[in-house]
Amino acid sequence: MRFCRIQQQFRKSKCHIAPIGLQLLFLTILVMMAHPGLAREAASPQFIIEAPESLEPLAAHLMDINPQALQRMMDFMGLEHPGLPIRVILAPNESPLAQEAPEWMSGYAVSEASTIVLLTDRSLTYPNDSLNEVFMHEIGHILAHRAAGEQPLPRWFDEGLAMMAARRWDLEDRARLVWAMVSDTQVSLDELNTLFNKDETAVRRAYVLAYAFTRDLLEHTGQDAPKRILAKIQQGLPFPEAFAQTTFMTLTQAEERFWSRQTLWNRWIPVATSSGMVWLAITLLAFWAFTRQRKRAAAIKREWEEDDGDL
Repeated sequence: MRFCRIQQQFRKSKCHIAPIGLQLLFLTILVMMAHPGLAREAASPQFIIEAPESLEPLAAHLMDINPQALQRMMDFMGLEHPGLPIRVILAPNESPLAQEAPEWMSGYAVSEASTIVLLTDRSLTYPNDSLNEVFMHEIGHILAHRAAGEQPLPRWFDEGLAMMAARRWDLEDRARLVWAMVSDTQVSLDELNTLFNKDETAVRRAYVLAYAFTRDLLEHTGQDAPKRILAKIQQGLPFPEAFAQTTFMTLTQAEERFWSRQTLWNRWIPVATSSGMVWLAITLLAFWAFTRQRKRAAAIKREWEEDDGDL
C-alpha cells in the first residue's frame, strides 16, 4: 500500500496538523503520571480526534464507539491495559495525507506512532463497508502492535488479526475466497506479504487470503492462539519461533495444511449452504413457480379463447 511514502508524508505533515492533539496528549501523560491509577482504570482505548470543522460531526460519531467492542478486541489481542490515547486524523481528499495515499485506500495506521488516518472522502471497498469498520480495523493494528511489545509482525498476520477483530466472516468473504482460489495460483505466506504492496486487485486478494488463513489457524489451534503468539513476541521471541511454540508447527507446515484443506468441496459448500444462498435459492424458486404459473394461466386463457371462437 506504499506505506513508506505515506509515512514520510505523515511525518512531514505532523507538525502542521497536530498541535492541539499533541497538547492534549501531553496533558494526558501528565495526568497519568500524577495519578498512575487512572491508566489501570481505563477499560478501553481512548482517542484524540483531529478534524477540520466540516468533519466535526463525523468525529463525534466516531467517538461514540461501543466500549464492549473495544474490550473484545483487547481480549482477543491479550491486552490487559489499553495504553496511551490513540491519535485519529480525519483527512479529506484535499489534505496532504490523502493525496499521498492510493486512491482505493480508505484509511491506514502508523502503529509505531499510535496514529490512525481516516480518508473520509474515499469510496469504501473490501474489506470495509463503512468508515466505522475502517476505524475498527485500524484500531486492531494499533492494539496488535502494542500486544506484541511494539515488535514487527508479518503483514499477513497483522492484517488477519485486524480483520478477525473488526468483522465477522460472511458470505462475501466466502465468495471472495472461492474466487481467490480459482482465479490465481497458490501463494506462500511470504508471497502473500508482497501482494499487499501491489495493485488494488492483488491487495483485495491478499486481504481475503490473510483473513482466511488466520481464521483457519484459530479454528485448528484455538481462539487464544493470537494472544499467545503476541505475548511470546513481546517477551522477545522472533515471530517464527513464537508461532511454532504456540501452534506446535512451523509456518511452512501451517501453510501446507491450510492449502490442503482448501478443497473444492470445502470452498463451495459453505457458500452454497449459507443463509444468503438459501434465501437466494428460495427467491429463485418462487420466481420460477410464479413464472410457470403465469404461463399455465396464459395457456388456459388461450384455450378458452379458442373454444369461444369455435362457438
